[in-house]
Formats: sequence, C-alpha cells, structure tokens
Amino acid sequence: MPTLGTGLLLGIALLLSGCGSAEPASTPAVDETRVLTLDPFTEGAEPASGLRVLDEVSARCEPSILSPENELARRCFTKETSVVLDPCFVPATPVDLPDLEKPGEEPLTVDTVALCFDDPARIEPTEVSVLEDNGAQPRQEAPFDPHWFLELEDGTRCTRVFGVQQVREDLPLTYGCDDGALYGSPDEEEQVWTIHHLPEDAETLEVAEIRTAWK
Repeated sequence: MPTLGTGLLLGIALLLSGCGSAEPASTPAVDETRVLTLDPFTEGAEPASGLRVLDEVSARCEPSILSPENELARRCFTKETSVVLDPCFVPATPVDLPDLEKPGEEPLTVDTVALCFDDPARIEPTEVSVLEDNGAQPRQEAPFDPHWFLELEDGTRCTRVFGVQQVREDLPLTYGCDDGALYGSPDEEEQVWTIHHLPEDAETLEVAEIRTAWK
C-alpha cells in the first residue's frame, strides 16, 4: 500500500482542497483507484512541512475505529474536552518527549505524539500529547470497510461514519460527503472501485467511481 510521504503532503493538500472554490477544477479520468496512508511526520517526529497545528490537547488513545488496519492510527479521548478524535496518527519510530506541565497540576508523562485529521488534505491538524497509548498492537483485518476517507472521481470528498441508522435500496449509510452521502461498501472487484452515491439533491443512488481511498 503506498504511503503519502512528508515531502508530498503539502502538494497533495493544495491539490485536493479546492472543494470550496466557485469553479472546481476539472479532474482527469480514473484509471485505477489509489489506496494511500497518511504519514504526517518527519523522521524527527515533527509535523511535516506545510502543516500548521491548529490546536494542542492531551489524550489517552486506543486503536482507531475509522482506520482499523493502520497500526499507526489511533482514536484519542481528550483530557481537556469530551471530544473524541479519530483518526489520529503517531510516528512510526519512538520519540523521547518531555513531561507535560500545566500550571497547578502535576507533570504528566507523555508516551508519544499524534496528529489528528478529518480530511487527509487538511493542513491544520490537531496535535495530541498522548498520555496513554493503548493502540500499539498488531491489527486484525477489519470485518468491515477499513477506509476512513474516500475521494470520488468528480472530487467529492467523503469521511467514514458509524451509527447512522439510514438505509437506501437495502444499503446502509457509510460515508458523509461534502455532496450528499455514500451507501454500502466500495466494490473492489475492478481496478477502478465504485460505490453508491446519493448526491445532496438526488432521490436515487448512482454508481460513482472512487479516485482515492485512505486507510
């Protein structure tokens, strides 16, 4: 599975983040669905070039639900708020981090650091000081679609959702998109994967090609 290297991160982010523009750029035809993983760190466990940390929190983390087969993906429960962050990503190599010190509190030992994204093209992740990392263990093959983010042929961007009790044509809602939603799991039989898409103003599902899938 290809990994999105740090040197390419900013270029990919700028290329894929134009969904809010008035006139979306034309996209080339899909010849093969790409499967990518996100590597948001330098070798020194610093945020990759082009990333700007939007917020800093501390958390305890466990294996990711949205990216269950990625050994570096985490689901993090923040200490400061009730927000759950998923997926977050830790560095591939161990890091030596100082204790987390806050006024009026005992210093806290930091196991590692993580960066959390709701879109792989986002350049402003949340940085997490991981106080307890329970996710560093081998992953089993997921019993469901393990992709946390999909980009469709026309540039529509979709993130994995759970617990939404909505069904269309006997297919459960599985992704929320910037244009409608996706139902069911990707059909991976061909080089170009497909999935059922319900655009925002549509009444019936249509088959959409998948340009990129992220694990």
